[in-house]
Amino acid sequence: MTLRDSKSVSTPLQALVRYKEDLSVRLADNRMGVLPGVIGTMYFERGSQPAVRQAILDCFDYFEEMFGEHLKGGKDIDLGNFTKRTAAGVEKIRRAILDTPSYLGVSAIRSSATNQDAAADYNIKTLTGVAIPDDYISPTGRLKVPKGKESGLSYLKFNVPMDLVTTEEGIAQYENFLRYVCEKLVVRGGYGGLSPILPYSYHRYTSQEWALASRFSGLEIDSTAHLLIYSYDPVSYEGESRDDLTAAYDHLHPGAKVGRWGFIKGVNWYTILGDFFVERFGGEAALRKALDRPDIHIEHIGSSLLIRAGDFPRLGAPEEGLPEPYVFVNSVLRVLRDPKPDGLHLYDPYLPHADTKNARTWTARFDLPDAPPIPEPPTIVPFPVKRKPVRHSVPGGSPCPETGWWQTPAKADSRRYFEAGEIMPVFAGSRWGATNWIWSEDESTS
Repeated sequence: MTLRDSKSVSTPLQALVRYKEDLSVRLADNRMGVLPGVIGTMYFERGSQPAVRQAILDCFDYFEEMFGEHLKGGKDIDLGNFTKRTAAGVEKIRRAILDTPSYLGVSAIRSSATNQDAAADYNIKTLTGVAIPDDYISPTGRLKVPKGKESGLSYLKFNVPMDLVTTEEGIAQYENFLRYVCEKLVVRGGYGGLSPILPYSYHRYTSQEWALASRFSGLEIDSTAHLLIYSYDPVSYEGESRDDLTAAYDHLHPGAKVGRWGFIKGVNWYTILGDFFVERFGGEAALRKALDRPDIHIEHIGSSLLIRAGDFPRLGAPEEGLPEPYVFVNSVLRVLRDPKPDGLHLYDPYLPHADTKNARTWTARFDLPDAPPIPEPPTIVPFPVKRKPVRHSVPGGSPCPETGWWQTPAKADSRRYFEAGEIMPVFAGSRWGATNWIWSEDESTS
């Protein structure tokens, strides 16, 4: 509970004791259709490449090492059967991750469920992008794409039962695996927190997912996480129209037309920002300054920042109100959201679900009443604006704002070279007091 919480806040254990039945759907045959769980969803780059597929396998293997006693089933190809797995069947999943050609996507699952119709307490799955198998020339001949060009982002998602995060040891396990994935993969963005866990054949339960997320604001709607791959993936192009391109870019090329601007879904207990979104915000130093609160933990791992809102995930039950740390982080990061997001569920004419209208309301649930509209993205990619070098004092423990030589009076002979983003150390117990780093490079000799 933070000092800013005006209402009592339930720990995951208290929330589970009170609401476990509400958060679950039990089927007639005693299988579970919906379970309360904790997810981690990450969108990452270069999923067609052999080295990255090895990293994906490392994540699957580490998940097996941590939770293997619970894992019974899985699936090795997109149209394959979701079945109970023997040791040979598990090896088939592992080989599929490594041996699938780069021009085909990997679609693999390892799970505590043994069929596609039951929700799984423990689950890890991936869907990768692909590389085009041959050189491509458009019908007009004006666009040429070389063989091996990557098409789209990939994603990896895992879930564990809500029971796990009712103890400090369980929270540490969850966080340990989340960090491991971010170390192994080049993560563009993602999120983690409490969520309803649906079966692999999730379609019949999306109305329950919507009902739960409408009632408990801390729950993430994530049954269709694979559909958000494109949201995190900016593209741009040149040409008179999208039907007659002269150039296509898998990034925002200055001066080109915007195909997709790239947005984050929103915030939860964990919000993960890759370098792309950190730079769009204004850099890591600016982000850390804007989120500078004792209950907000920021950690730089691999190519991304992991932002944790509070010590444990919040359910956001009606009597608690909105989780205040989530509201605070959202007030800073909402500028990175899509002002007009699509629906989060496939269309269902008969039952309420997260269609476009409902999804936009839900995505904005942590916005303050007086929050300004999120700006619309430009239609043309702007040219970068050169930032004025940061030459003021920087507190120890902060990321270096500019590559170069820095020094601190807190330690003799401290002058050293830092790369931008490198964490500048703290020298505790110095007679000078706090450690503050000062730019020391003489521009005439640099």
